[in-house]
Amino acid sequence: MPIKDPTTWSLATWALAMGMAVAGGFVNWYSKVKQGHTRVFNFVELIGEICTSGLVGVGVFMILASYDQPLGVCAAASGVGGHMGTRLLFLIEQAFSKRVNTLSDKE
Repeated sequence: MPIKDPTTWSLATWALAMGMAVAGGFVNWYSKVKQGHTRVFNFVELIGEICTSGLVGVGVFMILASYDQPLGVCAAASGVGGHMGTRLLFLIEQAFSKRVNTLSDKE
């Protein structure tokens, strides 16, 4: 199973995984700019989106690669995962906040 080991992947495979994930994060940030939720020159939010998207996207790529999925499927899912990464974290934050508020209301 050496193909599943990320330490044996070529630089091109890593570039594909990171590129798709970062592109997904950039698209997410750009859609926020177009909707007026953030300013165009808010580079801190852009860097945050790209870092979060990169982490989630590479994770998705690695998970699918470990299940012997084709490289194209891994790359596409990496981009989608990168795009949805920050949104998933936002949903988790909302669920956690509701849970904490529910527990504090009982006391």
